[in-house]
Amino acid sequence: MRRAVFIFCVDREKDPVAGHVLNAIMTGCTLVSTGLEIDGHPVLEDPGLRDTIVSIVRTNEVVSNDYARYAPLFNERFGDADVIGIVRWHEGANAPNAIFSVQTTGDLATGTFSKVDPRITRGLLLAIEAERVTSDLHNFRTYLEATHWSGVKAGYAGTCLADLRPSAIDVEIGSSPGDWANPHAARVLARALLHTFDRMDEPVRSVLCVGGVHFEPSFTTAVLQSFDNLPIAASHVLPNHWLVSGGYDHESRLINLRACVDSIVGGIEAIVYHDKLKAPYKAVARLLAEELGVPMFRINSYARL
Repeated sequence: MRRAVFIFCVDREKDPVAGHVLNAIMTGCTLVSTGLEIDGHPVLEDPGLRDTIVSIVRTNEVVSNDYARYAPLFNERFGDADVIGIVRWHEGANAPNAIFSVQTTGDLATGTFSKVDPRITRGLLLAIEAERVTSDLHNFRTYLEATHWSGVKAGYAGTCLADLRPSAIDVEIGSSPGDWANPHAARVLARALLHTFDRMDEPVRSVLCVGGVHFEPSFTTAVLQSFDNLPIAASHVLPNHWLVSGGYDHESRLINLRACVDSIVGGIEAIVYHDKLKAPYKAVARLLAEELGVPMFRINSYARL
C-alpha cells in the first residue's frame, strides 16, 4: 500500500494557492476523517482509491516557516509515507508565469538533500501534464523545478530539512496573483495529486540532473516526452547558479554529490548534464559518475542512446 500525504496551509494570507487546490479536491471527491488532527483540523482521506492512501492535511502555517514544529509532528503521524507533498504557491523576481512546478527539496550550500523517489517525481509531473492537456489549459506549462528548500528563507539552516523522514516534494502553481487564483489551474493540480502513483510500476532510468537554469526546459522535456529507450525519471536537479555559489567545481564537494545520490531511492543509472555546464563542474560530476560506474551524457543526446 502506497501513501501520499499532501499539506495545505489554509491561511490564504500566508499561502494564496493551497486553499484553492484544497477546495477543488474537496469538491471533486468524497473525503472522510481519519481521527487524526493537525492544527485543530481533521486529517482527511479519500476512501475510493485502490492500493493507495492519499491523506489531506491542513495547517495554519506554511510548513517551511515552522519546520521545527512540523517535522517531528509529521514524522510521528506520517513517518511511513512514501511522499509528503507540500502544495503551495511559487513566486520569484524572474520566475515564469502560468506554471505548474514539481520541486524536490535540498540545500546545495550545506549538501543536504531530502530523500526522494524518482518514480514519484516523474509520476507527479506526468499526472499534472496529463490533466493540463485534458483541461485545455494551454497557457500554462509544467516544469521540473531545480532542487532547493524554502525553509532557508524562513531562517532555518539547510541541514534542518533532513529532520523530516519521508520524501518531501513541493507542488506549486506560479508565479503571479492571477495564476495563484486561477480556478482551472487549481482543478488541474487537485486531480493530478490523486494520480501520483499511477506510473510507479513502469520501467524507467533514474538520473541526476546537473546544470541548466532554475526551470530548465530540457530536463522537463526529457521526462515528459517518450523515446524509444527507457523513460527518464529525474529527481534532484542541481542548477548552474547553485553549483557556482556552492563551489561544486572543487573535488571537496564530491562528498555532497554522493549524499545527493544516496538520497535518491534506488540510486541513479546515469548523470545527465546541460550543454552549457562549464568544464570544472562537469569534471567533478564525471568523477562521481566514474565512482558510481554510471554513464554521463548531455541531456539533449538522450533520445539517441
